Amino acid sequence: MSSVVHLLEPAPSPAADLAPPRLEGLEDLVRQVLVRARPGTGAWAVKTWLGPPQRPAAVAPAWAARVASALPDPEAAFCTDTLSITTAPLDTVAGHQDVAAAKGYGPGGPAPEFKVADDPDLGPAPAVDGIDLAAGTAGAAGLAVLTPFRPHPHAGFLGAITSLGLGLVDRAAKLELHLGIRPQVDTPLCAGCGSCLAVCLWDAIVLKAGRAMIDHEQCTGCGECMNACFMAGVAPEETAGIPRFQERVAEAAVVARRGTVAGTRPAVFLNFLVRRDRSSGGPARKRTPCGDLGVLVGNDPVAVDRAAWDLVVERCGGSLEAWSGFRQQPDALLERAEALGLGSSEHRLVRHTG
Repeated sequence: MSSVVHLLEPAPSPAADLAPPRLEGLEDLVRQVLVRARPGTGAWAVKTWLGPPQRPAAVAPAWAARVASALPDPEAAFCTDTLSITTAPLDTVAGHQDVAAAKGYGPGGPAPEFKVADDPDLGPAPAVDGIDLAAGTAGAAGLAVLTPFRPHPHAGFLGAITSLGLGLVDRAAKLELHLGIRPQVDTPLCAGCGSCLAVCLWDAIVLKAGRAMIDHEQCTGCGECMNACFMAGVAPEETAGIPRFQERVAEAAVVARRGTVAGTRPAVFLNFLVRRDRSSGGPARKRTPCGDLGVLVGNDPVAVDRAAWDLVVERCGGSLEAWSGFRQQPDALLERAEALGLGSSEHRLVRHTG
């Protein structure tokens, strides 16, 4: 069955304008999608992404505020994210809250209240089908999942499915999903710059004789070193089982989509294909910029991801790798999600101008 995906294309702005696109009409599209989702009342979780410290928010708080205003009960909505396994200080509750406030998600900002979904003070992580969910979002009445569409070293891209499967589970579950990923250094490509060492939270990388070496006893397989290497000199071992990682993320996404609420809770998914070329992700020397394409909105995460994939490939001359810089393709991710009933890759794209 084909799913409708809306593409809101941003209005042109001056090349020097660093402000996030206004995306006029975003609220109307969210409301239109929610009619199909038949939402009830209660507190909705607005899943967002802050991005690294010292950089603009990956999802602008103004966008989150506009989405929240279109939800069934805007006053009860809250913004949220989970603890990071790759980026300090987003790996602690206090650090996460500080970064959120600095990026406009704190008191006085435009967006609703921000909470760290897997804050231990919110209680133990509820286990559903063997997956430990973030306690702060597991029982939300609905989900608005806002994802900055970005390269991902293991999944090909960060989209709606990865936001569910990696972004709404407990930090410990996130680490467990990455087990088995073993990055290796292509020594001839290693410049010994230390970029990978600097971003590793797990002290798994050392420099020896001017080259990086990875201690797989310490490594969590998070992939941040792959993002950091400007020479594209770090990649998973051939036996790392990337397809199985993608399948497990899809399985976690199905559980996170459902949460602890009886039945399937309503949701809206937004992939932001804007401001990508100014953000981190993927070896820069291998990436092809494709500009601002807009925001995709729908209630089917598989269709929203497939539409984003198609748009990027079309803009970048037929190659996702040309855009991401990574060899990994997201086929296993989408195929497993579709097989489990999370959504459909078949979609009809409806264009709007913001």
